[in-house]
Amino acid sequence: MPDPRGLSRHSRRAAHVGDQNLGSYLNSIIWTLTALSGLFIGLRLYSKLLRRRHLWWDDYVLIASWIALVVSISLQTVAVTLGLGNLYNDLGVDAANKVALYSISAGFASILATCWSKTSFAISLLRISTGRVRLFIWFIIISVNLVLGSNGTIQWVQCWPVRKLWDWNLDGSCFPPNIVQNYNTFVAAYSGLMDIVLALLPWKIIWTVTINKREKLGAMIAMSGGVIAGMMAFLKIMTLYVIGNDHATTVDLFIFGTAEPATAIMAASIPFLRALIRGDPQPKPPEFIEISDDGRKEKQSPALYAKDNDNAGESARDSWLEIARLEQARMPGDSGKPAPKLGRPDG
Repeated sequence: MPDPRGLSRHSRRAAHVGDQNLGSYLNSIIWTLTALSGLFIGLRLYSKLLRRRHLWWDDYVLIASWIALVVSISLQTVAVTLGLGNLYNDLGVDAANKVALYSISAGFASILATCWSKTSFAISLLRISTGRVRLFIWFIIISVNLVLGSNGTIQWVQCWPVRKLWDWNLDGSCFPPNIVQNYNTFVAAYSGLMDIVLALLPWKIIWTVTINKREKLGAMIAMSGGVIAGMMAFLKIMTLYVIGNDHATTVDLFIFGTAEPATAIMAASIPFLRALIRGDPQPKPPEFIEISDDGRKEKQSPALYAKDNDNAGESARDSWLEIARLEQARMPGDSGKPAPKLGRPDG
């Protein structure tokens, strides 16, 4: 067994397990996280069906993300039965090769789950955004898919022949380990940053909308859960050193690699649970402030939520846009006269 003094904190924990391994510990955490994310996405879909809302692209992409997450943890569980959770030095050659193959496959599925969970939430934000914010969200969608997609591709093409990825005794060549690790670090950092940016964007979108303050604060907090997913991504960076390290296990890497998409799925589902939380299948639309001609403020609660349709997700976006347009149209100009009517904004 390696000298624990020369290992990092994660490796020291693995080095002290003796005849035990961390496989059962890994299984308990990843299945709990996946079950919780499945519960949240199930409640999200139930809430939509309860209100007779059609599923839209963000729902389908999020479902695909959760399926990829299930595939990832299933592969991890198979790897645990083969010895994942032990130090690689303690495994036989055949067992180590199989664990490596299942681990690489699980990591690839985890990357897909992470990518699609962010894409789903970004698509949801497209429905309530306009102008430059909308263009910026498109940039996030494209860049996240390119960065994480290339990361998933590199997992399989970094060695030639590909079999050398899990059969280390095979003749062939691989990318320099430091290049792969540095790129993995960049991807994890970019992924975490995009989680945080997506979590903060609703504050910019909703902040200027004249609605009831409690409704506004609740909406912004509900849509900011992605900050936790970002934290998981940054914590994952601390575990990337275990890749290719015979004196460590990949348990912590898999835990944070599972936690990031799982928490992102939960965060993307929370804003859609309003009807269930309030116990109202047809929840009241948010109130907005209307300034009357004599200067008095009156709360209005118009039916801003239109029914979803099959070919576009206009209802959620129009709800917030209608509030913004009414706010601008009702505000008096410098001359004391109402501002001119506004046309439909771009986007």
